[in-house]
Amino acid sequence: MLEGAAFVYDDSVLKYDFGSDHPFKVWRVRLAKDLLSKSFQDLHVVPASPASRTDTELFHTPEYLDLVRKFSITGTGLLDGGDTPAFPGCYEASLNVVGATLDAVDLVLEGKYAHSANFAGGLHHAGKGNASGFCILNDCAVAIARLRKAFRKVAYIDLDAHHGDGVMYGFYSDPGVIDIDVHQDGKTLFPGTGSHLEAGSGEACGTKLNLPIPPGSADDVLLDLFNEFALPFLEEAMPEFMIMQCGADGLRGDPLAGLSFTQYGYVKVIEAVHEISHRICMGRLVIVGGGGYDPEATAECWASEYIAISGSAQRCRLIPSTSPPSVLKRVGSLKAEIRESHPSFSG
Repeated sequence: MLEGAAFVYDDSVLKYDFGSDHPFKVWRVRLAKDLLSKSFQDLHVVPASPASRTDTELFHTPEYLDLVRKFSITGTGLLDGGDTPAFPGCYEASLNVVGATLDAVDLVLEGKYAHSANFAGGLHHAGKGNASGFCILNDCAVAIARLRKAFRKVAYIDLDAHHGDGVMYGFYSDPGVIDIDVHQDGKTLFPGTGSHLEAGSGEACGTKLNLPIPPGSADDVLLDLFNEFALPFLEEAMPEFMIMQCGADGLRGDPLAGLSFTQYGYVKVIEAVHEISHRICMGRLVIVGGGGYDPEATAECWASEYIAISGSAQRCRLIPSTSPPSVLKRVGSLKAEIRESHPSFSG
């Protein structure tokens, strides 16, 4: 069995930068690497390479790529309704992020590492022909589209507080993409999507699992829902490759979300998926970043998650967070509704 995990990174990914006044702080990725460099002996940093136009057209439309390139040259304007401003070189910077995720996938496919991570990635909101929510190009979706050429089933697991709408709807009718998304209820948070009733369309009905949780949900809710729904769903699907989006904006105190997770909850989920990957898909697991708007807390969380997929024991001294009774009551109702309505659990 291969051991270790690649940490795909070089300074090229730091060019994906909306400026000092924007809440998206790309230097979180470098901070995570620096934390690991000081404390973890099994860090394997592998440089990134940019994606090609052909790569990105596996998911994005040529017309949209042309538009991003035009905005990249002028370096001004908005690429969406207001959250995602253009900046000089934003097209090339986005290709760097997509390329780093494709490199992470290739390192696993080629057998060079058991797993890999690209924490600059996880830009899950961008659609085929639009930017959204700080995301210009969708590295997760491009990687999934490439993997679908080689594998019958690919799993995408999203831990970000915000629903991964760009990925889910980009493959909503594809039965070969298994999508599991735990997020703060869209009634209370951007992008407003991800109802538990959304389970895929046509032949893909039942291949998507949304777990929209109320604000205030803590580690106990995250782990309970993953153990009861996400992990059985994943094992039943038997994917041949897994990509996991590890947005850390569910951490307690994040300025753009309202969940109460800690590193403990995130790491336990990562450990469970890591274990399953070795049982059902030869360890083919890539993790990417995403949200996280307390940069220091996000970097610490990502460093712990990298250690988890490296197979090393965690020295996590954190106490799991717990949810108030009002949240647990709402989660109980959500669980009952999923069991009643979702094709994989209602039978």
